[in-house]
Amino acid sequence: MSPFRTLPIFLLCAATGLGSQTPSPSSPAAGDKIERLNEFIVSAGPDPKTAFDLAQGTSVLAGAELRRLVQNTLGETLSSTPGVSSTYYGPGSSRPVIRGLGGDRIRVLENGVGALDASNVSPDHNTALEPLFATRIEVLRGPSTLLYGSSAVGGAINVIDNTIPESAPDRPFSGVLEFRGGGAARERAAILSAGGGNQQFALHVNALKQQSADVSIPGVARIDADAPLDQPAGTLPNSRIDTKSGAIGATWFGAAGRLGAAISTYATTYGVPVDEPISIAMRQRRFKVEGESKAGTGVWRGVRGRFAAGDYTHREIADRTTINTTFANKAWEGRIELPHAFGTNVTGTIGAQVERSDFSAVGEEVVTPPSVTARQAVFALEEWSLGEVRLQAGARLERQGVTLGDVDPGLPILPGFNARSGEKKARSGASGSLGAVFYPAKDWSVALNLAYTERLPTAQETFSNGPHGGTGAYEIGTSTLDNEKSLGFDVSLRRRAGFVTGALSGFVHRFNGFVFEQEMPAGAIPEENNPDGLTPFQFVARDANFYGGEAELSLHFIDRPDRHLHLDLTSDFVRAEERASGQPLPRIPPMRHGAKLSYEDGRWSADLQVRHARRQDRITAGETPTPGYTLVNASVSYLIIAGSVNYELFARGTNLTDTKAREHTSFLKKFAPLPGRGLLAGVRMKF
Repeated sequence: MSPFRTLPIFLLCAATGLGSQTPSPSSPAAGDKIERLNEFIVSAGPDPKTAFDLAQGTSVLAGAELRRLVQNTLGETLSSTPGVSSTYYGPGSSRPVIRGLGGDRIRVLENGVGALDASNVSPDHNTALEPLFATRIEVLRGPSTLLYGSSAVGGAINVIDNTIPESAPDRPFSGVLEFRGGGAARERAAILSAGGGNQQFALHVNALKQQSADVSIPGVARIDADAPLDQPAGTLPNSRIDTKSGAIGATWFGAAGRLGAAISTYATTYGVPVDEPISIAMRQRRFKVEGESKAGTGVWRGVRGRFAAGDYTHREIADRTTINTTFANKAWEGRIELPHAFGTNVTGTIGAQVERSDFSAVGEEVVTPPSVTARQAVFALEEWSLGEVRLQAGARLERQGVTLGDVDPGLPILPGFNARSGEKKARSGASGSLGAVFYPAKDWSVALNLAYTERLPTAQETFSNGPHGGTGAYEIGTSTLDNEKSLGFDVSLRRRAGFVTGALSGFVHRFNGFVFEQEMPAGAIPEENNPDGLTPFQFVARDANFYGGEAELSLHFIDRPDRHLHLDLTSDFVRAEERASGQPLPRIPPMRHGAKLSYEDGRWSADLQVRHARRQDRITAGETPTPGYTLVNASVSYLIIAGSVNYELFARGTNLTDTKAREHTSFLKKFAPLPGRGLLAGVRMKF
């Protein structure tokens, strides 16, 4: 059902509690069931707050739910989260799309600092982080620019692991060792996460080795007009994965705070199932340090800081041996925050953020000339607690400079494109937000959020000019792009305790100069520059409107300390169109609905999930409709306690009906369907 149809049901099931309770933002009474709305969110502001108390929409994956849903890529791990879809580029690469916005409008973070990779440059570039190491993943829907920059205009996703321990361990040594295998790609994986220490020092280690074969699919992979008649059925060619990852970190704890550091490495090779066989060999080495001092004076409550540096490369390889293009990004990012309080009712933080990215691409298929991008920003967030109302406000000033390296003089002269070697472009932008959270009754809240954002165009949007085998397109930038300005409004109704809990959210997002890739006529690129006849796409700016909503409801049939039976209902939709013509924007996800019945009794846990995506026929020129689909998934686990070791045996079945399904948000929907039926099983040992 759509969110609009869900709203009356939600209100009817819970109406008895709305009018009869005394308004109070305080914690629910003992014995009341607390659902996800009371999860603390650390990514949304200076102090951890629950989803119930935030002005913007959030979702959290953690604990057993995260273990059931985690997959090879961040996009697929989050694809069933309300408001989040994926760019699915085969099993090796999938980046999240939030409310129809992807690419550089979604900020992907690792422990509060950018991923420092090239995943925002192209959808065939995977994020350089490992979801299987995550202890929790926080999703911020809507503009999150104040803390994380203008590239978070669509939202932010923070993948949190324990590489740098945040608290002293309660045992000298503990950890988790997991083995898993099977699934639609015949996956084989081993994961270790272990650490220990004392009240003054903690050490943590992560390690992973994973391999998978070409993924099985129902039917054939290619469905376009040029699909070969003799293509194999039942397999997605060139979709295998080989990944190794590891990290080691340590933290020193003192009376006034903590200081920690870590080094990590991530290496993966995966296939991109396009017309010609292409694989990507991706590597990143990363160093990070973070610290916190709680020694404050006056209104100041201490200081927090984070810094990360990454050395990233990836090679696009044809025919398993020929390197077409090598991408590199040497980047670093640092941020500092000064939390403060004026009395008991006014709290907040001021901070600064600095970033630098030295990006280059060398080879036969260079899309963007080398460039150095530097950003500096200052920001402030404040909150006023006024009885039954919380007011939240913030502002951010950001400056960006882009300096081009050598530009190929043989590039074709195209409308809107004008790039010169050594050219420098400097821009500034301002963003701000106002939010309010009301508590009309016990365990109810209403949240409103208004945000103005200026996103600064990237080097890829302004200076691209070349073939990109990974997307099967010739991509062209527009040098004259201005700041992308947007005004977004969110409203949410939430209930955190009772038989029915959950949230209903709606949003409107109005863009001036929205930048997207628009298909151009086939002959727009001279044949000598495009000998393979790739479809040309140019980054263009149009005024656009986005609107939609999400519904997340939980019905608690059994809710005892030793036994739980819940039914979760979800729905989301987004509409996006050019304001002047009403023409739909490309690759917008369809309306989706979901239901999950879950049971837990301490030893056994099981769930059955149904996800339905409707047909997407609101399409722009050059697109084709995408049929709807329904996926059925199930999981079961059993806990065995043997002395100091807990053994969890688990199995997960995906796409049990072997349904043919393709993502409208993917550039490769004609080449890469979603995986077919799979059964994955394993054992997790906690010691």
